[in-house]
Amino acid sequence: MIKFFRKIRQNLLSEGKTGKYLKYAFGEIILVMIGILLALQVNSWNQKRLDRIEEKKILRSLKQDFKNSVEEFETLNLIRRDLILAATEIFKLSPETVDEYSQTHLDSLFSKTLSGPTFNNKSGSLNVLLTSGKINLISNIALKEILIEWPGDVADMIEDEVNQDELYKGRYLDMLGKYVSWNDLVKVFTFPRARFEKVTIETLPDAPFVTSDYSALLADMEFLNVLNRRATTCIITNQETEMLIEKAKEVIQMIDFEIK
Repeated sequence: MIKFFRKIRQNLLSEGKTGKYLKYAFGEIILVMIGILLALQVNSWNQKRLDRIEEKKILRSLKQDFKNSVEEFETLNLIRRDLILAATEIFKLSPETVDEYSQTHLDSLFSKTLSGPTFNNKSGSLNVLLTSGKINLISNIALKEILIEWPGDVADMIEDEVNQDELYKGRYLDMLGKYVSWNDLVKVFTFPRARFEKVTIETLPDAPFVTSDYSALLADMEFLNVLNRRATTCIITNQETEMLIEKAKEVIQMIDFEIK
């Protein structure tokens, strides 16, 4: 093809048709430019097509991550609600009337305050998306903004959760251990409403003098205040988590719309 055009130019020059030659050369340049532009356009279309394919693949992974987060959030909220309900029942007890309840009932009630739920925060697809810069493949601007904000939203909830967990692992268990047999609590402990109902926890036998004294425990104002703080923090964390659940469900709906 190039030889063909060159031959035409040479014939025009040899015949002294300079004007026609210039017009022809100009036309040839236009054709070359059009060809280049068409090639660039085709390449752009093809790149956009590949980007869209990769975007849908990313969105499907994100959808599964957010579905897993919603499931875990809901499970954690149920566990925290059990703790809040147990604390509410405990606050109705008094040192003078606690003997009206059976040892088993009290052990079961207080064992529900042993749970310390924490979010695993397994959002691998989103982490890769943000660190690799591929977040720009997300064409939906509103969805992209929510995804960028998500780690910060989760971090706010986790901060309160960690504070609650530190309180649980520290003062609360220490104070509970002053008055109540650990073995008595463990024997009736279950993971409330979690994916498994009963787990056997091996413990050493109690020393003969280790017995539970719920009357003394309920007379300890410091213990009641620490339990109150635990329950209150659980309430706050649940409120934050409910907002995250709503936001995650919104993300899932937006993703479904994009991958139709």
